[in-house]
Amino acid sequence: MRRYIFLLIISLIIPVINGYCQFDMEGFLSTAKSDISLNPSQAKLDFLDENNFNGPWISRVEFRTRSNNADFSQEDFRLRFTPANPAELKANKRYHSKQLELLNLEQHEKFNDALKQRYLIIVNHLFEFEKIAYLENQLKINRQLIIIMNKSSGAYSMDLGDLIDTESNELDMTLSIENSKIELDEIEFLIRDVYQYEGEIDWTEEEVIEVQDILNLFAEFKDHPTGQNIYLTKLDQRNTLKAERFNIEKSESLRNIGYFQAEYDTDRGNETSEHFGYQIGIRIPIVNPDKPDLNRKKLALMDDEAVLEEKKDDYKRALELSVLRMDHFANQYKEIDEKLVAVSKQNLIGLHSPGKSIKISDLIKMNEFLIDLQAKKNTVKKKIYETYLKYLDLNGKLSEAPLRNYLSKNLTEF
Repeated sequence: MRRYIFLLIISLIIPVINGYCQFDMEGFLSTAKSDISLNPSQAKLDFLDENNFNGPWISRVEFRTRSNNADFSQEDFRLRFTPANPAELKANKRYHSKQLELLNLEQHEKFNDALKQRYLIIVNHLFEFEKIAYLENQLKINRQLIIIMNKSSGAYSMDLGDLIDTESNELDMTLSIENSKIELDEIEFLIRDVYQYEGEIDWTEEEVIEVQDILNLFAEFKDHPTGQNIYLTKLDQRNTLKAERFNIEKSESLRNIGYFQAEYDTDRGNETSEHFGYQIGIRIPIVNPDKPDLNRKKLALMDDEAVLEEKKDDYKRALELSVLRMDHFANQYKEIDEKLVAVSKQNLIGLHSPGKSIKISDLIKMNEFLIDLQAKKNTVKKKIYETYLKYLDLNGKLSEAPLRNYLSKNLTEF
């Protein structure tokens, strides 16, 4: 008994030691936090944590000396200090702050994109999994029809054309199942590349959000919008940073605001105190040779603001189109689901019995109709999930804190 307990404990510990676990959506979605796309912006943030754009209060220090005669003796010494423009110093501090804000937004954007890609991977896997499930079920029915035709005699003599159609349908379904398995293998390869787990992904054991729950949430978000589009926020912040850069260049054009110069001239006066003197120079900003270039950059800033307004209009249209699409997809799903429920109540094999006039060819068509309905339902259902995720992305809720798994039934935090 002790030996069995020991082996059981070891079998539970080894996977943990090796870093493996069973697949769960929250674990996979969490890997977006360490996605490789976040590295460049993180490197810049780390750099700016230790470095800034603050300039010195004195921008220039000059030492000058000269000889009043044609010899190597120095009689005149001057030390000049040129102070920095306070406006430039303040502009650089603001620029550093805005640059940090922009980098944090870019970091958030990259995380949001990585998270969105993982959501789409999950959706693709889920619907390929469901496609295989319904095709395998209909394949069993199709094979039963083949058995019936091969055993039929007398009044139910086999129709060669029906048999050929059924065999063809079997091959088509088998190939479709294999194609979906290839898709699943490729998707799982992408998942395992960033998230290690053991076993297979079985969606029958996962609590995935239902279509009606999605529609309810969608209606709630639509009526009470609270999110903020990360892409528009980043674009706005980028324009703000460019405006701060313009302010820096504007202040740099007036960088030389004057100077203070200490002097020592041995030929001036007889006493030591008379040798010392000073000069103060102040620049009078009557003209600015950089003004034409600054005006061109000001025009560029105005273009950036126009682009931002245009993007805001695109964002509003995208939201409205998402709502419009979801309404249509919801109606389509309802119609298909009602038809599928009605047809699924029929026992295809039970319909074929002595004394009934139903033909094998009709049962084949019924099975094909079921497959077509399930395929349509699967396609529309996937569109509902994708539209739901796109709407969350547009509203900035996909990566909003606290992070939630919007594909889980209870919107689990992670």
